[in-house]
Amino acid sequence: MVRIWLTLHSALALLLILPSGSNASGSRQELGMQFTRHPQPLAAPLGDVVDFECSLGLAADKFTWRHRPLNSNQWFALTNSTPGVKKTSKLVIDFNDPSKSGDYRCIAYYGTSGLASDPGRLSLAKIDEFTDKSNVEIIVPAGNTVPITCPVPFSSPDPIVQFYKDSVLIKSRNLAGGKTLVLENAQPMDSGSYHCVAYNDIATQTVRSNHETKLIIQKDERAIPPFFVKQPQTEYKVLRGRNVTLECFGAARPIPKVTWSRLVGSLPSGSQYTSSGLMLTNVLPQDQGEYHCMWTSGGNKIESVIILKVVAPPRVTKVPKASTFAEGGELELFCEATGHPEPTIEWLINGEPLQRSPNVESKGSRLFVSSVEKKHAGIVQCVASNEYGSHSGYNFLRVNPKQHPGGSGDHSKQEGHGVPGGLYKHIRMGGKRKSKEGHRRGTVMVPPHQPNVTRLSDFSVMVRWSVPENTGLPILFFKVQYKEFGSKSSGKQSKWMTANMEIPNHVRSFEVNDLQPNSFYRFRIAAVYSNNDNKLSPNSVKFHLTKGEGFESNKMPIPLLTNTEALGPDRVLLIWQNPDRSVDIDGFYVNHRASTTAGDYIKTTVEGKNSTNITISYLQPDTTYEFKVQSFSVGAASEFSKIIREKTLKAVTEPPRVETAVPDNVPKSTGNGQSGSLYAIIGGALGGAALLGVMGAIVVVYKRSSIKQNRDASQNQGKHMTNGRVLNGGVTDSKINITSNPLAVLDTSETTQATNNMNSLPKSGQYASMEMTSFVNGQNNNTSASETTAATGPNSHTVRSDTSGTESIDHHL
Repeated sequence: MVRIWLTLHSALALLLILPSGSNASGSRQELGMQFTRHPQPLAAPLGDVVDFECSLGLAADKFTWRHRPLNSNQWFALTNSTPGVKKTSKLVIDFNDPSKSGDYRCIAYYGTSGLASDPGRLSLAKIDEFTDKSNVEIIVPAGNTVPITCPVPFSSPDPIVQFYKDSVLIKSRNLAGGKTLVLENAQPMDSGSYHCVAYNDIATQTVRSNHETKLIIQKDERAIPPFFVKQPQTEYKVLRGRNVTLECFGAARPIPKVTWSRLVGSLPSGSQYTSSGLMLTNVLPQDQGEYHCMWTSGGNKIESVIILKVVAPPRVTKVPKASTFAEGGELELFCEATGHPEPTIEWLINGEPLQRSPNVESKGSRLFVSSVEKKHAGIVQCVASNEYGSHSGYNFLRVNPKQHPGGSGDHSKQEGHGVPGGLYKHIRMGGKRKSKEGHRRGTVMVPPHQPNVTRLSDFSVMVRWSVPENTGLPILFFKVQYKEFGSKSSGKQSKWMTANMEIPNHVRSFEVNDLQPNSFYRFRIAAVYSNNDNKLSPNSVKFHLTKGEGFESNKMPIPLLTNTEALGPDRVLLIWQNPDRSVDIDGFYVNHRASTTAGDYIKTTVEGKNSTNITISYLQPDTTYEFKVQSFSVGAASEFSKIIREKTLKAVTEPPRVETAVPDNVPKSTGNGQSGSLYAIIGGALGGAALLGVMGAIVVVYKRSSIKQNRDASQNQGKHMTNGRVLNGGVTDSKINITSNPLAVLDTSETTQATNNMNSLPKSGQYASMEMTSFVNGQNNNTSASETTAATGPNSHTVRSDTSGTESIDHHL
């Protein structure tokens, strides 16, 4: 093992590339390794000079650029690169050859780990000639609405269209869709010859229609049944959120009336009848379908069917999971994306496409590597693309190198193959390589991921976290810590507070109360393991608890709780619906409590706006519970759904094994078995008669420890603290012991000075000095050298806390 020192920049880089949740909206970090500006699409004429630019919230070590020509699937490296630590890179292109058109993306590097931007397309600005081949004649009774269409040719970008009547420019007239001139209440004076021109302002080219539209407006009293002046377009494609007018022009004498309807359902709210047709604003996916246009006059009618399709650029809704894989082992990752048409998926590692080979297989949203190599370590991206754009989601991929005889395995670790190179520097210390905790292989403490925070009220927040796939020590329980920033009461930086409730290891959320409104906080999670030691998660991003924002809850969709079902004596299944998927929400809070109590509801967090069910576990048998659901976002939670009551089943004589059911997007907790390796460790450390000599004493100590832990666990069984919210309070605790009893509060005004000697003993009357360690996944605990722990007994759990906000971190592998 080796000690690792991080510079401030490297520490931030390592911290901020880690995931803080499943939200693939791009706002997972307040200030971090994410693009704030992607290259934007451009259209330019030949001979022009164009600029592409990309920016990130966190300065990168360097930038490089890639180019993919039109009609090609291969990306080519460009010589233009931007070295030096900066947040922005600019690519200048002399557009002197059509082959330079295509897609451009930048890659920001943090050490050897690269993150690719969404691509921007460079198009050749041009406009084609008109292809109309003959004149058009329109004869319409006076008083009707008449459309005159311009057969616009292909143009990049879209052209500006102008109409002429008898070679005179028409000004201030109604244009529908940018290419149809609409004459309302047409009269004989509107008769004449019409033509159009199209102007491409980027290419500075103007083209004229080849032929003309001859309009004749008749004024007589003969009855004319309805007819289409212009045959309606049968299909429209519109981007989600845009406006569209479904054109339908009918004429008759007497003047006809038009009626619009849908094959299924009513017309969208906000739709309007116009002289051009039916106008739809802010089109949503649920607006697509079959629309009917019907004109009636004098007992006669005509009708037409128009199909509306709503298209959307891609959006990665579920990023690939942060994972650790063994070198030579198998790798399988998934991501999910929305978009219409269905997007194609491209996989990148460190900004470079994964080339297909016998070792690598990618099928849509699935990536499979049959033999993992060290080069696969770093940032893995899932890029979704369709003709309307691209979007990506990323996460962190680690590779554990193979262990080789003679210590080569250790050497590969200190070279950083498990973490992308360049993200930290290391200094080899004297003596044998050994971690501070002295853990053996297979007994590492894997800390929780960085927590997410959402607002519940002016005085409370919900803290949510996840746990990596833990192949190390089982987690016994969690603690939540929080610190207020910007306090001016004492002139000193505030101290970490610890909620005084042990959160069971299957719970992944916790409500923190009694906070100050309009204040800034950070939160972190302490996981306590079966060896009675602990690890801290990375600190959350700075969270602003706003005041007086309750009105936002009115904008959140209220879930429809449709069904509950008892699945056993300790489990109930809930099913709900989201009535408005257009609202951007992060997930749902499921609230439950026993009907016989009037206490607070326990909250369970379900991530993802498309989630529809959860199984609530750890309930009491033969007990009636009340359930209700809320939707939530970062800033607010919705009103509650209706309450549904459900009674759990009666307990059987021999209860079956309880399987905890959790939402798909919440990692399953590990068990907290503690005795599996006890005798193996004893046997490995002792041998022969020595083993027999000490076994009795060790067994006695172990049994006493087990009895105490079982007693503590039984004391907690009556507390409502499963599945989320439990009653909690804050204890000022910069140097704390986590035990099964309420937290011990230690004086932090005078901390013990840390020693540089790892084996030094505490002075008499002082607590043992200990440096704070952090896991290599990138947590930043702002550790100072002045940290203490207290040994309160064989079952004490030491939480490593900080007080100073120092930016360097002592990491141990």
